[in-house]
Amino acid sequence: MFKLSKSNGLDLAGVYEKAEDLIASVPFIKKRRRRGKILKVLKYSLFCLAGLLVLVIVSGAGIFFNFRQVYWSASSARDNLTQAISLAEERNFTEALVVSQKAEEDFNLASLHLKSANSNFFISRLPFLKNQVNDFNYLAESGEILSKSVYQAAAIGQELDILFLKRSDSSFSKFSPEEKQAILKLIYESGPELAGLKANLDLAYLSLDQIRFKGIFRLLENKINKIKLELKDGSALLQRAVTMTEILPFWAGYPGKTSFLVLLQNDDELRPTGGFLGTYGILEIKDGEIVRFDTHDIYHMDMPVKDKINIAPPAPLKKYLEVDKWFMRDANWSPDWPAAASQIEWFYKKEDSLLEPANRINNFSGEFSGIIAITPKFVTDLLTITGPVFVKGEEYNKDNFQELLQYKVEAGYVQLGIPSWQRKEVIGELVKELKIKLFDLPFSSWRQILATVSENVLEKNILIYLKDETAQKLVKDFGGAGEIKDVNGDYLMAVDANLAALKTDAVMDRSVNYELGQRDDGLFAKLKINYAHNGGFDWRTTRYRTYTRVYVPEGAKLIKVRVDGKDKNVSEVDIINEFNKTVFGVFVSIEPGEIGSLDFEYKLPVGLEKLVKNGNYSLYVQKQPGNRVGNLAVDLKLKNKVKSYNPAGFSAARIGSNEIRWKSDFNTDKMFGVNF
Repeated sequence: MFKLSKSNGLDLAGVYEKAEDLIASVPFIKKRRRRGKILKVLKYSLFCLAGLLVLVIVSGAGIFFNFRQVYWSASSARDNLTQAISLAEERNFTEALVVSQKAEEDFNLASLHLKSANSNFFISRLPFLKNQVNDFNYLAESGEILSKSVYQAAAIGQELDILFLKRSDSSFSKFSPEEKQAILKLIYESGPELAGLKANLDLAYLSLDQIRFKGIFRLLENKINKIKLELKDGSALLQRAVTMTEILPFWAGYPGKTSFLVLLQNDDELRPTGGFLGTYGILEIKDGEIVRFDTHDIYHMDMPVKDKINIAPPAPLKKYLEVDKWFMRDANWSPDWPAAASQIEWFYKKEDSLLEPANRINNFSGEFSGIIAITPKFVTDLLTITGPVFVKGEEYNKDNFQELLQYKVEAGYVQLGIPSWQRKEVIGELVKELKIKLFDLPFSSWRQILATVSENVLEKNILIYLKDETAQKLVKDFGGAGEIKDVNGDYLMAVDANLAALKTDAVMDRSVNYELGQRDDGLFAKLKINYAHNGGFDWRTTRYRTYTRVYVPEGAKLIKVRVDGKDKNVSEVDIINEFNKTVFGVFVSIEPGEIGSLDFEYKLPVGLEKLVKNGNYSLYVQKQPGNRVGNLAVDLKLKNKVKSYNPAGFSAARIGSNEIRWKSDFNTDKMFGVNF
């Protein structure tokens, strides 16, 4: 076989290669070949560019189509969602259901198109565009969830409407027993649905929280943050609504009858849980009907058994109230309402069992579902809603209720010729009239009533103790249990007890100042409680006599005490431990027209020093029920530079880099905190 590389010793392949090189070196041939290579490269490049252009056009058309569909769907969804909310507010729930469902479908369609856009070749490889599309998707998902929430809310509203909301001019008292049962059943069963609604709002919040405020979303940051805040508030409101659906049926005696021992506390004669227990009542409720609510003077329990009972009172009561026996009227000595409620019920059962048949006015031997205490402020707030009530021709309104009632039962009964034994019967008559007016209110007033109840719970004008553990947990979550709080950080609660000072708390002004400083050897607190006596000597007021207990973190060491500006020996201060707190107890007396103060200086336990060293400090200041403290001031001066503090705003002032001062009202419990 002939081989090009070899033929009788002649290298033909080499000759061929040299010939090729020689031809290529000819100038015009060399130029032509170079031009051919360039044309070939251009040809292939044009093919590639054309293909790429086709790809871009196809992809761009897909992106444009997707985003056009997103825009149309999102616009339609927004309009439908807005309309659905308006329809629901107008109580046109049937239309709201239809429109909110359309909004949900539109948002879902927008999400699908966004997901399709996200899988696009170019978008998937350009991080900025991909992130923008993802953020749009979070927005669409949030809208879809909100639409679903409006649908759920409209469905619940429709059920309520069918039952009674269309009769907004009606009142609960005008409903039949069957209708009341149906209403309570719906409330009882709506808890899981409201919980689902809350979960949806939380999901919508989480979706919005994923958005990064870059690109176009910089322009939407304020609006989105506002929506997030509204979602957060809505979630908190729904949580309270869920709690209410579990509590209200129980209170209304559904599905079984409930019975309560009710105590009326007079905060003009302040005691640890809110006031002197002058009146008690027995309340029984079944399927929304109050089947019994009668009230009695607490002395009707105590006086008939005064020679049959021999229970030693707490030491301060014995010393400053000068009593040798303990009765039901003084049973709320503990500032912890669950403990006080148990003590009150024990006294009720004990004294009721000792009453002679002729003196037995209660006619109740069963078990109470719970113990409730209320102060006059709650009744006054209800009178604001109902308007005045009339008892024996006398008008009781929001402005005169407490003072007029006190006069009737403390002094006026003599002029009216009413025996002292019957002087508090007016309270029972007043309660009956108030109950009638409340139950005759239209359903449109229910929101105001519930808001009033909620506000008074937070202000501790209502204290609740229930025997059922699950129900009591709900009450605690709602803020109405009145327990001494167990907190991880710093803690303060000042508790006054009016001992033989008549109704003098009505004319007392108070303020509380708390200072915390840090030294090399630990954290040191200074507490100052100021009193101003604005009254005189009359049937209602006298010199103010209070036994004050200060609850602080367990393990705190008392250093110094000043009573009314004078140093007092620390050994004269009562120091005990209870409810995981250290307690300092001292007595002070203030004459009419004068001012007085209690000053405590103490060292906080080592555990709190460790929290500060770890970078944070918190203080929980708990309000005593019934105690009308005008101002609360907190001054924290620690060694480390403060990075942030809460609450911020006009109530707080930053002094230098390591000191924060707060000035606040004291209507509810307060929480303060700093981070270093």
